[in-house]
Amino acid sequence: MKVMRALARRIRRPVVLADRSGVSAIEFAVIAPVFIMMIMVCFDYGQMVYAMGVLDGAVEKAARDSSIESGDTTQADAKVREVMQDILPNAEVTSQRRSYFDFVDVDRPERWNDANNDGTCSTGENFVDENSNGTWDSDVAKTGNGGANDVVIYTVTVRYVSVYGSMILPMGTAEREFSSTTVRRNQPYALQDNAGSEAGIC
Repeated sequence: MKVMRALARRIRRPVVLADRSGVSAIEFAVIAPVFIMMIMVCFDYGQMVYAMGVLDGAVEKAARDSSIESGDTTQADAKVREVMQDILPNAEVTSQRRSYFDFVDVDRPERWNDANNDGTCSTGENFVDENSNGTWDSDVAKTGNGGANDVVIYTVTVRYVSVYGSMILPMGTAEREFSSTTVRRNQPYALQDNAGSEAGIC
């Protein structure tokens, strides 16, 4: 009779429902992937923010070093790449320099006779080839570091594939890109070259 009563109690309150062993393992299995992913995201963006800060400093120094008469732009660019390779070993680092005669020329188009008022140098309209490259440009800048007293806009772009992003994100979405830009005026180590004045026809 006692056995029957004990069996009846077990049926009314199954041992399986009361047994909590293994719950922690199940909870960990559910929470751990989310927690690990959050850590990876922090590492991913932390690495990028740190790299951006280092790039800003390297670009500023490279621009200063290039503003003197003996400045070597190739060497300055190589130093920026070297600094970034320490942080992002497989990064692609590219640089661009645009020089202007003065600050007022930045992003200014070359002068032209806009006969049809369409805002661009159309076929047959005359223009002044201020950057001496033989064509009309919507930005009067010359490519390169310019000369004495020229204003130089120096931009470095970094592209890389994040190691952390590759672990947690679908293929192709782990690519990162950021850039740093600084403006410097070259030192007055010589007379400044005048802008070109040759006439051209679009």
